[in-house]
Amino acid sequence: MNAACATSTSGHLCLASSLILNERPLPIRFFYKEMPQHANDTGFRFYSGQETDEFLMEDNAACVAPLDCMERLDPSISELVKASEVGSVWERLPDSNSWVPVHDYVIPD
Repeated sequence: MNAACATSTSGHLCLASSLILNERPLPIRFFYKEMPQHANDTGFRFYSGQETDEFLMEDNAACVAPLDCMERLDPSISELVKASEVGSVWERLPDSNSWVPVHDYVIPD
């Protein structure tokens, strides 16, 4: 796992693509907030945008990670994380550093 995720200060967890957390990580380019699954789950799910359907079916496609780890990897998500409600979806387009809301993505069950 990425060195930025070695410690957590909050205990709040999320799911992140292993493409973001591997030794040569891709940047976060897409995330959403779903209904949390348990007490420590924030409901946030983070992706690089390079994941294929086949990749997402693999056992090691996603990792449980501390939410503050994701904020250390990409500080630009911090304000969005604080302001996002369940159902919020965000993406960063290629060659852009700005996050834009997504209104036509259906969060999977």
